[in-house]
Amino acid sequence: MHSTKSMPKHVDYRPLRSPSTNRPQHCPQSRRGSRNYPLIHRFRLSGSARAQTMRMVGHMNAPNRSMTSTIANAGTARHTTVSPSVPPVLFTKDLPGPLSLSRLETFGTIRKFDESAGYWNEHASTLYGRAMIVSTVAPFGTVACALTAAWVWLGGPDFPRTIDVISTSHFRSTSAGRHIRVFRRVTSPEHIIRLGNLPVTTPQRTACDLVMGMDDAPDPSAINTLVCRLMTAYSFRASECLQIIKEHRHHKHAGRARIFFESLQRESEPALGQCA
Repeated sequence: MHSTKSMPKHVDYRPLRSPSTNRPQHCPQSRRGSRNYPLIHRFRLSGSARAQTMRMVGHMNAPNRSMTSTIANAGTARHTTVSPSVPPVLFTKDLPGPLSLSRLETFGTIRKFDESAGYWNEHASTLYGRAMIVSTVAPFGTVACALTAAWVWLGGPDFPRTIDVISTSHFRSTSAGRHIRVFRRVTSPEHIIRLGNLPVTTPQRTACDLVMGMDDAPDPSAINTLVCRLMTAYSFRASECLQIIKEHRHHKHAGRARIFFESLQRESEPALGQCA
């Protein structure tokens, strides 16, 4: 007689699909310890079930997104997606040809310094964008001041004709077609603020520098307007400027600057809003 081997009791020989419910059934453990997975069946979801499924997928993906963000912030991610940034200043060497700069200016994308460089109008519309532009063309290790600092704080359609900086060095070469005008003035650390990579004088100190340097200004009335706009935009009073001038009373134009701000102080300072 042939002996018949008895099958293990834990093996379930039921079909993988039940005829009554037409649903996938749990697959039993095989003899070798591996699991036999049934085929993935397609079935329709009702509206509420689909919404619930989407919520589940969203909850499962949320930790992955946060984890990816955490890893990227920690600097340990192997693959990171970096969106290309628009440079604040565009040079002709970065373009296919010399006429490309003029073409971009015609489109209103940039505003030219000269025939060799131009800055993006999009950057010039924000405070930090203007600071990026000046930090690109200003010499390293200098502090933007006077008319250049006023352009950073207030903006405007035209970039200043000179790049005004505080430095102990002398610069003979030009930058982006602009001469570098150096002011050798003692500046306290509290009168300098950093906007991104650009050290720049505060609005109060900028106003004082404008008044004390009006000898080189082509239009003194334009300087008066700039000072009024700075005081209005950044809400400081003439008394703050007088304190700065007092600390630099040995400057050759300190007396003139004191008279200027004292006259503003005697007037109604709230009326300075008319200068904006």
